Amino acid sequence: MGAALGSLSSTLRFDNEVEVDIQMQTVSLAASKQLNDKLSLRGGIGLIHDGTLNPENRLAQNVMPGGVIAVGLEYLQATGEGYTPSIDYSFFVSASSTKTEDPLTQKQTNYFSSDLRLGARASWNISYKYFPYLSARVFGGPVSWKMDNTEVMGSDIHHYQVALGTAVQFGSMGTFLELSPLGEQTASVGFSYAW
Repeated sequence: MGAALGSLSSTLRFDNEVEVDIQMQTVSLAASKQLNDKLSLRGGIGLIHDGTLNPENRLAQNVMPGGVIAVGLEYLQATGEGYTPSIDYSFFVSASSTKTEDPLTQKQTNYFSSDLRLGARASWNISYKYFPYLSARVFGGPVSWKMDNTEVMGSDIHHYQVALGTAVQFGSMGTFLELSPLGEQTASVGFSYAW
């Protein structure tokens, strides 16, 4: 099990050709269950606690508290030793729902997004304590929102993410940090417990 603080920064493009810069901050809980030697089931729930949606040439909208849910599978293809990395692949579906608020009128509008994400990761085991990794992910899914009193559909302009991370294990307890500077930009930090 794990708990994390996270942030997201990206750009959405809607069907009215308007681009919207998005920033969100989250708190999340995640769990994993090993199904066999290769396959594990993973899931998580989270709270969107604030953020902004900033359409070009329009007033930025405040993101209100909302929720996130995700479920997926992870497949371990190869276990590495020394300089040879372990390789795993992942498949996740997720959805998030919240409201945005106009800072002038306090009018609130529904925001909903869904996502299908495929990933590959190479990780290294250093003395069974440090686990640096490199991950690449591709994703896509619709985002629905209301802009200028009109329902619009959109999607992230990037559809990819490259992330660097590391985990440090202290017996059953661990900490982790991940940064994704390319594509969809995210950062997360947290702790985990295994038994």
